[in-house]
Amino acid sequence: MYRRGERAIAWSLVTLQMLLLAGLLGLPGGRVWSAPGWLIAVSAGAIAVAAVVAVAGALRLGSGLTASPLPSPGAQLRTAGVYACVRHPIYSALLLGGAAVVVLSGRASRVWVWLALLGLLWLKTRLEERELTARFPGYRTYAAATPRLVPNPLRCWKRPA
Repeated sequence: MYRRGERAIAWSLVTLQMLLLAGLLGLPGGRVWSAPGWLIAVSAGAIAVAAVVAVAGALRLGSGLTASPLPSPGAQLRTAGVYACVRHPIYSALLLGGAAVVVLSGRASRVWVWLALLGLLWLKTRLEERELTARFPGYRTYAAATPRLVPNPLRCWKRPA
C-alpha cells in the first residue's frame, strides 16, 4: 500500500516523537523556575484532561489506531466524539500534557524539547492529512471545518447537521 521509503520516513518520525516525549519526562538540567501552587494545580488538571482526550481519541480510532502518520489499511474516517472538536486529538493531548510537564519541571531545556515536539507533530499531521485526503473523499470538508491541533470547544457540543 505504501512505498518502503514512505514507511521508513513515517516510522522515523514515530521514533523521533518517542525520543522527544522521553526528553520531556527525563531531560536533565537545572531548574530555572518554580511554579506557584495555583500553576501546579492547573498543570495537574491539564495532564488529566490530556489523558482523557488521548484515551478518547484512541478508543474512537479502535483498530485503526497507529502511531504512524500513515493510516492503517483498515482505518476509517472519524469525525464524531473528540474528533468533532479537533482533527488530531491524540497529538493535541501530547502537546497539552507535554506543556504541563514543562511547567512543572521548571527546566528551560524541556521548553526546547516541547517546541521540537510541536514541530514534529505538525509535520506528522501534514503527512497524515495528505494520506487521509487521498483516501477519504469527505476529509477535505471535515478538515476545512475542524481545527488541526487546538480544539474548538464550541464545536464539541454542536449537533451534526
